[in-house]
Amino acid sequence: MKRACGKISVSAVAIVLVGVFCLGKMVGNHRYSQPDRVIAWDVLSYYAYLPAAIIEHDLSLSFLYREHAGTYWPETLPDGRLVVKTSMGVALMYAPFFLVAHTLAPMLGYAADGFSQPYAFALMFAGLFYMLLGLVLLRRLLLMLYDEWVVAAALVIVALCTNLYIYSVHDAPMSHAFSFCLFALFALLTERWHHSPGVMRSAALGLTLGLISLVRPSNVLVGLYFLFYGIDSRKALLAKAATLRATLPGLLVAAACAVAVWVPQMVYWRANTGHFLFYSYGGRERFFFGDPKLLQGLFGWRKGWLVYTPSMLLAVAGMVPLYRSHRGHFWALAVFMAANLYVVFSWWCWWYGGGFGLRALIESYALLAIPLAEWLRWMWSRRAGLRVPLMVVSVALCGLSAFHSVQYIGGAIHWDSMTRAAYADSFLHKHPSPLFQSLLEEPDYEAARQGRR
Repeated sequence: MKRACGKISVSAVAIVLVGVFCLGKMVGNHRYSQPDRVIAWDVLSYYAYLPAAIIEHDLSLSFLYREHAGTYWPETLPDGRLVVKTSMGVALMYAPFFLVAHTLAPMLGYAADGFSQPYAFALMFAGLFYMLLGLVLLRRLLLMLYDEWVVAAALVIVALCTNLYIYSVHDAPMSHAFSFCLFALFALLTERWHHSPGVMRSAALGLTLGLISLVRPSNVLVGLYFLFYGIDSRKALLAKAATLRATLPGLLVAAACAVAVWVPQMVYWRANTGHFLFYSYGGRERFFFGDPKLLQGLFGWRKGWLVYTPSMLLAVAGMVPLYRSHRGHFWALAVFMAANLYVVFSWWCWWYGGGFGLRALIESYALLAIPLAEWLRWMWSRRAGLRVPLMVVSVALCGLSAFHSVQYIGGAIHWDSMTRAAYADSFLHKHPSPLFQSLLEEPDYEAARQGRR
C-alpha cells in the first residue's frame, strides 16, 4: 500500500475535506429549519416507525384517526387498518440520531413531537454521517487495490460529482446515502471473507445483507456480488464452489443472521396485517419484468442515469481495463449491475418519482468505485499524448455532473418532468429561464401504474 505524502494519507484527508465541505453546505442550506420540507414524501414513510413507537406508543397507527393525519403516510388496508408502506431498515439507521434529537428537543425549547426542527436536523445529519462512513469503508476497500492518489480521486468523484451529493446534503434523509454505506460495508466484508472466511465474517455478511434488504428489499441483489466474486475462469468457478461447500456452516449462520434482521419487520406485519410476510405497496405498484425501460433509464432526458450523472461514464469505461487487471471483480460487478439495472428499470415508475437523476442506482456507486478507480489508474499510466486529453474529458464529465447538482438545487433541472428541450434550455445555467416550465413534460403516473410507461 503506497503513501503519497510520507505519513499523511491523502485519501483520508480527502474524506475529511469532503465532510467539512458537505457539512458546511448542509448547515448553510437551512432546510432543517423547515421540518415539513425534510420529513416529507418518502421520508415520512421511512421515519413513521420511530415517532409511532417511541412518542405515540402505537405502531398500529390508530391515533391517526384522531390526530397527526398529515404527518404520516400509511397504506390503508381493506379492513381499515393502517400499515407503514416501507420496511423499517431506514428507521433503524435513523434511530440513534432520532433519540439524540428526542432528548435535546425539550432542552432547546422545541416540541418533542418527532416533527420539530431538532428531528429534521438529526435526519439530515444522519444521511451525511452514513455517506461519510460509507466513504471510510470504501477507502479501506480501494486501498487493497490502488494507491492513495487514485483512491482519493475516486472518493471525491463519488461524493461530490454524482447525485450522491444531493442525497447526502440536500435530500439527505432519503434512503440512498444509507444504502450506499451498507453497500460499501458489504463489498469490504466480501473482500475480507474471500481472503479469510470464517463464521464471524459470515455472520457480519449476513447481518449486513439483511439490513441492506430491510432498507430496500430489491437491493438484496447485491448478494450476487458475493456469489460471483473471484470467478474469472472455469477453474475459479470450481474453486469457489468448493469454498462455499467447505464454509457451509458459516454460510448457514449468515443466512440465519440475515433472516434475524427481518424478525422485527415480520412481527410488525403480523400484528398489523395478520401475515408475517406482506407486500405493503398494494396492487397498484409493481414490476413489469417483461418491459424494462433500460434505454430511457440510462439515456432518457427525464431521468437518464448517464445524462444527469455523466461522471459514471468513467466507471463504465473502467470496466474494460478492470477486465484485464482484476477479472474476478469484473465478473462480480458485471453480473450484479446487469441484474440490478434490469430490476431497477422494471419498476412501474422507472424514473422513481421526484428527485435528482436516477436515484435508485446511487447505492451501487460503492461497487462502481472499483472500475472508476481502475479508470483513473489506467488513464494516469498512459503516455502524455493520450493521458492529457483523457484527463480533460474526465474532468469535464465530473464537472458537468457536479454542476447538474447545482442546477437541481437552483431549479434548472426539474425533479420528474425534464425533456431534451428543457435540458438544452438550462444547459450551463444555474437557474431556469422564463421558458423552462413550458418545456417540461409531466409523466403520467396513472398510465405507468398500468404498464403504459
